[in-house]
Amino acid sequence: MDSVFSRFDSYDFDNDVRFQEGLKKVNILETNKDVLKLKIFFYNRFVEAIDLIGFQEWSAGHRSDQSVMCDVEADAISVKDRFAQSDEIRASGERPQSETKLDAAQFVPLSFAEVFRMIQTGEEIPGLLNLDIKPCNQLPTVSHMSRKLKPWEK
Repeated sequence: MDSVFSRFDSYDFDNDVRFQEGLKKVNILETNKDVLKLKIFFYNRFVEAIDLIGFQEWSAGHRSDQSVMCDVEADAISVKDRFAQSDEIRASGERPQSETKLDAAQFVPLSFAEVFRMIQTGEEIPGLLNLDIKPCNQLPTVSHMSRKLKPWEK
């Protein structure tokens, strides 16, 4: 079980796209315990099974309490800094190049209200192909094949 906790401890949550997207959506980072609970939930769901109490006992035995608190506080501060940066970027309307690469690689689903607003304003909806369909103005052709017989007609 120690190896599970050490793998969790060394897992790179900062560069995991799914974790960062989920973190933006959850938006409850009041305490350091919340960050740890979110990480445990994510790791348990997408990587491998782990429990919070077991990890806390393991970390208390393998680290000093002060270094654990520093790591969790540093994680919480880095998460809050990212939220502040993303809010500044949204306010300025600019997008960093790494974020545009992410959008091209992964489509984020829109809510019904967002799609409705985009249709009303005439904006292009991301992820949809703009098909240039034009009528051909020709009469339909007549089928030359005979009808397939139904089982009771044989």
